[in-house]
Amino acid sequence: TKAGGSMVGVLPAGKKVRLESLLKGLLLVSGNDAAEALAEHDAGSVAAFVKRMNLEAKRLGLQCSHFTSPHGLIDRGNYSCPRDLALLARADLSQPRIRAIARTDHVRLPFPIKGGFLDLWNNNPFIRAGVKGITGLKTGTTSRAGVCISASAERNGLRLIAVVLGADSGKERFAA
Repeated sequence: TKAGGSMVGVLPAGKKVRLESLLKGLLLVSGNDAAEALAEHDAGSVAAFVKRMNLEAKRLGLQCSHFTSPHGLIDRGNYSCPRDLALLARADLSQPRIRAIARTDHVRLPFPIKGGFLDLWNNNPFIRAGVKGITGLKTGTTSRAGVCISASAERNGLRLIAVVLGADSGKERFAA
């Protein structure tokens, strides 16, 4: 796929990648190529998947979101707000598989490239730093939204989600 932006890696033509590897590539390194491959696998096409995304957004009660791609990289017509992104984060974290991947620091995946594996490190600096209680979730960057993060944490039985949009740089995204 030619998604652009952050990608898991170049997949040689005719080779297959495990779905679990694509899901980890999507969540850990914001793999836009993985998002498109997963969308095509799940719904038959990116367009069909995006249609389902927007139906799911309505079902979840999202009020200021509209999706035009499975990865958010394309800004035209693709928009959201912190409230909706927090609701999406809560829905994502309710899934045990997603929750487990989102808190993972590093994985080594079988991948059809020279050497036979691919190492991925989580883009979330809180996970990378081992901050106590951090449970995920996702970083991102687009031209209109800037540098962003949906971060989640759990301490003393309290679960929190924070959404930061529009930071000018990676360092600003995580400033106290």
